[in-house]
Amino acid sequence: MSIKKIVAIVLIFVFATVAWMILGATNSVRTNTLFNSLKTQVANSYGGRLNIESPKCYSKTVKHREETSNNTTRIVEYFEYKNYELIKSDIAIKVYLDQRKKGNLWFPTFKANFTGTYIFQIDDSPDNIFVYSTLNSANSIYNNLNLKINNEDISNVLPLINKQEIPVAALADNTVQLTVSYDGTGMEDLHYLITPDRNAIAQINDFNLVISTDFDLYDIPSNMMSPTHKSKTDKGHDLTWELNKTITGKNIGIIIPNKLNPGDIITRVSFFAPVSLLFFFVVLLMFTVVLKIKIHPMHFFFLAATFFSFHLMFSYFSDQLDIYLSFAISAIVSLILTITYMRLISPKKMAFLYTPVIQIIYLVIFSFSFFFEGITGIIVTICAVITLFILMQVTGRINWDEEFKAKV
Repeated sequence: MSIKKIVAIVLIFVFATVAWMILGATNSVRTNTLFNSLKTQVANSYGGRLNIESPKCYSKTVKHREETSNNTTRIVEYFEYKNYELIKSDIAIKVYLDQRKKGNLWFPTFKANFTGTYIFQIDDSPDNIFVYSTLNSANSIYNNLNLKINNEDISNVLPLINKQEIPVAALADNTVQLTVSYDGTGMEDLHYLITPDRNAIAQINDFNLVISTDFDLYDIPSNMMSPTHKSKTDKGHDLTWELNKTITGKNIGIIIPNKLNPGDIITRVSFFAPVSLLFFFVVLLMFTVVLKIKIHPMHFFFLAATFFSFHLMFSYFSDQLDIYLSFAISAIVSLILTITYMRLISPKKMAFLYTPVIQIIYLVIFSFSFFFEGITGIIVTICAVITLFILMQVTGRINWDEEFKAKV
């Protein structure tokens, strides 16, 4: 082993890294361009984020005030609002996963069944009381819409659609009861907005909200309240928020899970490829030293090409085939290229055992770890530490002075 060969191998590694950066950037652009276009199409036909707003009850009184402008005084009419306390909220939202595929990408669409019953306390006797509730997601599809006020069915639901207030009268116990139910659709997120204004805070009284899912891999959006209770069901989870006399500016929501999209995985795998190749080169180089096998830098060039062929095939096969099938085909073809090449330049044991095992570990396993979000770093770390241990044990007795002697 000479310094010149090591420098040549390093240059091959650098050029391969540049090629992977170009491939990764290309995959990123392809994915983002296609994803944004298809996401818009899905949102137009199925709906985007499903927002459900807490209703309001208030009275308004006509007031007058004098305003002077340009030495002219005039009487201006305006409304003075009084908001009534929401003393009880009983809400149930059933969420059904209904993931849709558009082109070759999956989107986390869902169906939801919403039922909310609210009671407001009226602490005076105004003549004009109004409730305000709205369907806030314009792109969503609402079905089986029902509205009840003080336990009476309301056939005219246009105020909900047009974001208009509805006149009501208080019951004998000075309360107003509102019940709204419907089936809705959405994509990516479901939010229940207690305080639609981000800077506002609200008092929550006797509040009970249950989100029932038929899936497991849910998540809670950042800056939103976590459930107070969680329970596993046969199909998914029941997430419960029980709050009373609570002051908060936070809302409630869940993130809908999605299937693996090829573009995201491929891009990350491509950008990580130089790390895989670095491990492969280092371990292979140590094997050549220990087993006294002479491998020219050009051999390393073609082996780097077999690695690149894996990522190239994986990138473009996934456009047409299942992502797991594409991965398997790309891995098998890359291994075949490596084995058939190594048998020409190295002993059989090196060609048919050591090199394939090294490639399976540092190409296949490293790349497949990206299918499991959150554990990629753990897998790489474990493999790196084990590799370091093996290399230290195998090369510990090598006389490096002899290896580099007269070879610079």
